[in-house]
Amino acid sequence: MARLNANMLCGMDAMRFIRTKLATDCPEPGDGFFAKLLRRASANPDYEPHLHQVSEWLIEFDDDGHPGREVGLDEAGRPVVAGPDEKNYGFWLDTNMKLDDFEGESISREAFEEK
Repeated sequence: MARLNANMLCGMDAMRFIRTKLATDCPEPGDGFFAKLLRRASANPDYEPHLHQVSEWLIEFDDDGHPGREVGLDEAGRPVVAGPDEKNYGFWLDTNMKLDDFEGESISREAFEEK
């Protein structure tokens, strides 16, 4: 995967969206008492049970290079998590990463929105 450079993307709206395989190796969550307790305290309680299914992320970035919206897709390309929403802050939004920190390929707004 190519490392992205925000300077290459300035002024190109369709290129503020990427597809990446980063963070697609999450283990299946446990179902014990403490695992459930940790999920309740999570910034993304609805994400936690599904992160192990994510094989690819689609991420939108704002003008400053921060993640804005995200969709986690399974192996068949179906969305399994998407955010942020009223209950889930967002997996990538809950990091201090910016566009320059990501590896992946640029995609169009249309490719992002169709998921």
